Amino acid sequence: MSGHRDARCHMRRPCVRGIKQLGGYACSLLLGWSLPLLAAEPVQLFAWEHPPQLYMAADGRAAGVVAELTAQLFSQVGVTYRLSFQPLQRALQRVQREANSCVLLVERQQEREPHYAWVGPLLVSRLGLYARADDPLQLNSLEQARGLRILSYQGSGAGEYLHQVGLEVIASNKESLNLSMLQRSRAQLWATSSAVVSSMRGQPAPRLVLPFLTLMEDMACHPQFDPALQQRLQATLLQLYSEGWVQALYQRHGLQQE
Repeated sequence: MSGHRDARCHMRRPCVRGIKQLGGYACSLLLGWSLPLLAAEPVQLFAWEHPPQLYMAADGRAAGVVAELTAQLFSQVGVTYRLSFQPLQRALQRVQREANSCVLLVERQQEREPHYAWVGPLLVSRLGLYARADDPLQLNSLEQARGLRILSYQGSGAGEYLHQVGLEVIASNKESLNLSMLQRSRAQLWATSSAVVSSMRGQPAPRLVLPFLTLMEDMACHPQFDPALQQRLQATLLQLYSEGWVQALYQRHGLQQE
C-alpha cells in the first residue's frame, strides 16, 4: 500500500508458504497408509456456513470450494461421511461428545489444540479491513482503527480477533449485508477476506485499507477420533495441495487461492 510501510500480518499459526513443498511429506505418509481402510460407520461432519467457501445451497446440500475439497478428500481415502449445518459453538460441543465426528471449519488456536484431533489446513484466508472505494481512510495499524465501527460476519475469526484486541465489531449473518452497510456508510470498515470481496460480483468493489490476519482453518475432530484415519486424511490433503488439485479447484470457481 502506498503512503506507509508494509502493513503487519498477525498470524495465529505460521503461514503456509509454498504448499507444494509439503508434497514429499504427504507421499511418505501415504506410503505408510497405502492399504484401504476397513469399512466403518460414516464420519459425522458438522459445518457452519462460511460463504463463499462453504455454505448450504438451495437444495440443502453443502456447496463451495471447501465442500468440494472435503468430498474429494474423503473419496480418495475411501470413507463416507454425513454433513449437516449447525452453529459453530453447538457443533464444537457435539464433537466433544461424539467420537466419530468433526467440525468444518475451525481456527486452530493454542488453547484449542489439545481438545481436538486436527486435519488441515482446509482453508487459508488473508483477512483485511476494507473501506468504500471513495473513502480516503488510511491505516498503518489496527490501533488506528479504534473508535471506528467494523463490520464482520457472525462467528468468523476476523470478528473474534478484532473483538479480542478491543475494537468495535458489528456482526451480521450475511457478508452481502455487510457490503451493503459499508456502501451505505453504516460503518466505515469491513473485516473480511479477499475471496469474499471478489465473490461479490455486480457491486462496487471496496478498497483494502489494512491486511491484518492470516487465518488457517482446519477440520477439528473428537480427541479420540481414529488416529489411522486422521493420518490418512492429513496425508491425502497435503497430496491434493502438492499435486495442484486445490489450486485448480479455486480456478474453476473463479477464486484466487489465498
